[in-house]
Amino acid sequence: MDKFIFRLISCVLFVFMASPALLAQDEAELSDTLVAKMNLYGLKDQSPVLFIHFDKNIYTNNEEIWFTGYLISSDINKVKEHHILSVSLISDDDNKIATQANFIMDGGLSFGSMYIPDSVAAGNYHLAAYTDRLVNGKPQAFFKQAITVKTTNPPAFNLSLNLIDSAQTPPGKISTLLTAKSKELPLIEAPVKYRMSNTRRGAVLATAKTGVTGEHILTLDKGQVSEASHVLRADVGDGKLKESIRIALPVRKAKATIRFYPEGGNLVTGKASNIGWEAKGAKGEPLSIKGIVLKNGKPVDTISTDSYGMGVFKLAPQKGAGYQVKVSRAGVIDTVCALPKALAQGLVLQVVDALSPDSITIKLQSTRQQLVKILLHNYREVFASREEEIYPEGLVAKFAVADLPRGLTMITVLDSIERPYAERVFFAHYDKRSVLKVKTDQKEYDTRQKVKLNIKLGNAAGIPLSGYVSVACVQDNRMSYKLTNNIESYYYLTSQLQNIPLKDNLMGDETTDREYLNKLLLIKGWSRYTWPEMMKAQMADTIQQYQNLAYNGDVTFSNKPLKKPIDLSAIADTLAQIVHTDSSGHFKMNERSMVTPADKKMILFINGKAKTAPYAIHINNPFEAFTQKLADTLTFNNDVMPASGGSNEDLVMALPNKIKQLKEVQIKAVKSNQFFASLPRFTVDDDLGKNECGDWVCFNNILNCGNHPFGNNRFQPLKKGDVVKVFRGGQYVNIVYRGCILRKEKEYTSMLRLKGIYAHKEFYVVDYDKEKDAPPDYQSTIFWKYQVPLSSSAETNLTFFTNDIAGPFKIVVQGLTDEDVVYGEQTFNVKRKLP
Repeated sequence: MDKFIFRLISCVLFVFMASPALLAQDEAELSDTLVAKMNLYGLKDQSPVLFIHFDKNIYTNNEEIWFTGYLISSDINKVKEHHILSVSLISDDDNKIATQANFIMDGGLSFGSMYIPDSVAAGNYHLAAYTDRLVNGKPQAFFKQAITVKTTNPPAFNLSLNLIDSAQTPPGKISTLLTAKSKELPLIEAPVKYRMSNTRRGAVLATAKTGVTGEHILTLDKGQVSEASHVLRADVGDGKLKESIRIALPVRKAKATIRFYPEGGNLVTGKASNIGWEAKGAKGEPLSIKGIVLKNGKPVDTISTDSYGMGVFKLAPQKGAGYQVKVSRAGVIDTVCALPKALAQGLVLQVVDALSPDSITIKLQSTRQQLVKILLHNYREVFASREEEIYPEGLVAKFAVADLPRGLTMITVLDSIERPYAERVFFAHYDKRSVLKVKTDQKEYDTRQKVKLNIKLGNAAGIPLSGYVSVACVQDNRMSYKLTNNIESYYYLTSQLQNIPLKDNLMGDETTDREYLNKLLLIKGWSRYTWPEMMKAQMADTIQQYQNLAYNGDVTFSNKPLKKPIDLSAIADTLAQIVHTDSSGHFKMNERSMVTPADKKMILFINGKAKTAPYAIHINNPFEAFTQKLADTLTFNNDVMPASGGSNEDLVMALPNKIKQLKEVQIKAVKSNQFFASLPRFTVDDDLGKNECGDWVCFNNILNCGNHPFGNNRFQPLKKGDVVKVFRGGQYVNIVYRGCILRKEKEYTSMLRLKGIYAHKEFYVVDYDKEKDAPPDYQSTIFWKYQVPLSSSAETNLTFFTNDIAGPFKIVVQGLTDEDVVYGEQTFNVKRKLP
């Protein structure tokens, strides 16, 4: 991907400043100090942007997560400093890590997959990813993706949690009724732990046991419930026999958070301004709310925010008048908020359309005649500057944007001595996106029918481009727009503007999409950087401490440090390398010597020494501790709230004709009543179907199949001489399995088996034209392919098959071109094939 080097635009936003200025014909003369400060500020943060394309955002346990990681930067040499991608599945409830793995990264690209084990409870999670490159002790590149994990297994027992009618509750109290049943019979004496889901590490609120009816009533003071802490979680059971349920408790009315953003920075007496305003609830959720503009206490206008919590209105403040907005909404305390006080002297800046394709039109109004400087920049580089004489009657000017890079750009107006008057952000070349045409040969298919996919890439002018993309085709109900990220909107907006309201098709072309973005840039364009901060930049700010997380360890002899170097052998897959220690026995691992197939371990042992010698190898995987530390600091804002009542079956996903699992269930106790202590306890033999090497085949006879992970629809263990399929030379071929070459040996401290850094594995595409008798397949991801090359000289054609799932499917294609990032999608329907 060396070809993908384009200018990285970093939006720089601002604090409340002053009034605007305009554009002229003559280049403004900027002081050396200003140019130097901007250069220093630009050097302060040159981090690449990390984006991960996951195949979907709604999973079930026993499924594989497929992904491609893209590290995007204008400097390919900086990209090459990142060697490992660490990916973790972290629970939103308690920040615990459910599973974690490391993957090799090369040239800014990383591919892989992660299995969600059956032990992962259904609920809300985040996939957090970062690279091994640290800056001042923090990941230089970080990305997180919200997902939902559902379960295909019926709950061990059924729970319901509902509010008790307030008429039956003591004053000042809130009561909930928990009901637990097993096979429609009450579950008696089941242990219960209550906690507020948002409390760090889930501090226990109360403990109890269900009664003879299988019920328990919890009563709380209303003062214990607030907007910031109002989701009650009940954990019923213990150990492996445990179920959970959540409920949103009613809260007292709270004030909405209202903020006003005069365009350009300030209101000016006698000058009409656009004012963006934003309404949020106590948890930061956007509010659709109505308001009345008051002038000296009297109504003069009515305003409102949309479903994204954003609105815009006009106001020309009069001298001596005070302005307020009274807001009202069901469930929110009526609030009166003062508007910013208008300046007696100043400038008003207005941008006609922040998404204008060829030029940016600016309107300036001033209370007096004055000379200003107008800059178009990104706080790293000045793209254009002009001096302009502004008069009280106002001025309209246009700036051509042809030479500007695509992305967010800042307009800053300075006075004659380079003090900021006003700022405004706009999106240069919004319409000049790369065009990714994704087309299927049909709109509807039968089950097990071939799909022919055509992909064509070009720029906005229609000129063909080349690039690399990843392609996913998944069941449509596995994609929630509330959880969706795409590489274009993330790179240009989400990674630069903070807390963007959720919206499907964030960078769409419809009128409503453009209206949304114009409001967004007016309001969120204030949120990050400031001119005063830039002017404080010092050379010392550009000095960063870089380091790469690296596996390391020590060899000891009789629990003491060595006195001279020793050699170790590292065997990962088929690669063997020598690792040298220093004289004390300390060593560092090269990540290339640790690359193994997914879910396989590598071996590290001491050369030339007897196995029984008292040597010991101690390995330090720094990613384990660092990931836990990172998880502890993350805050997850989940926009999908639980209902005010429901059951623990809400997160159960029914699969059509679900294939029976081959797990062996061992019943340890069976009794006729439903006391919790007497419920059947079982253990699952997770190694059933695996041989000593951990090898197995799926029902398509593929060795260690990635589509059908171990534990899900597998056959019996492999035997020496079995014919199996493996991926070689871009296709699956038959080979004779040579058997497991590992021998059971006594464990010695001089030999260590450890989890390696994983390479990617291939997604198997079943060819139903050839495998007509293949068993039923209900995988929700029916196609995944990483690093698909797109040529400027020809269209790209891919083929795959539908499986046994009927209904709508979505194809998502995203990646990098020679010039930009690119995203496209297509949908089709599958109908059940008639006999």
